[in-house]
Amino acid sequence: MSTNDNDLDFTNWKPPPEPPPTTEVVPGGPQRRLIDTRKAFADAFDELLAKTGRTLRMFDRNLADFGMNSVAREEQLRSFLLKRRSNRVQIVVHDPAIVATRSPRLMRLLRQFSHAIAIHQTNEEIRNLEDVLVVGDDAHCLRRRHYAHPKGSIYLDDPVETRAWLSRFNAIWEHSAPAVSATTIGL
Repeated sequence: MSTNDNDLDFTNWKPPPEPPPTTEVVPGGPQRRLIDTRKAFADAFDELLAKTGRTLRMFDRNLADFGMNSVAREEQLRSFLLKRRSNRVQIVVHDPAIVATRSPRLMRLLRQFSHAIAIHQTNEEIRNLEDVLVVGDDAHCLRRRHYAHPKGSIYLDDPVETRAWLSRFNAIWEHSAPAVSATTIGL
């Protein structure tokens, strides 16, 4: 892939405007909510993960706010991966060393499901990205504009709003490389 692709230039990328939150919940219909605390973000991630059926895509600096080393999170991810052999988890981080050293439960899942989990590191050219993004399938999205701020939004059963965020994740994935392996190789 050429590094001159203007459509993947993140220096001037602006997120789309926030759609208004949904006021009335229609079963199976799109839901949009604003999130204002880290606890609400963690709860929203649980909700998104429960609705995701095929592919979970995550982008963050180091996954510190996702509780990847908790027993509950390990069981949620294991259940997700056991639903179907074709289920996948794609993770992109700026700092994979933190993931590898502080998330032994995630590393255990990576060893058990090495065919289904990929952990990448962003290329140097996009290490300045500061947002947090989770996309479940092609219809659910959880995001924060900045990793240090608790405010964000969640979109459930909303493929229209999720489409732009899925494109952003795919562009980030293209500007990353495998970083954490299920095995260690050494002499």
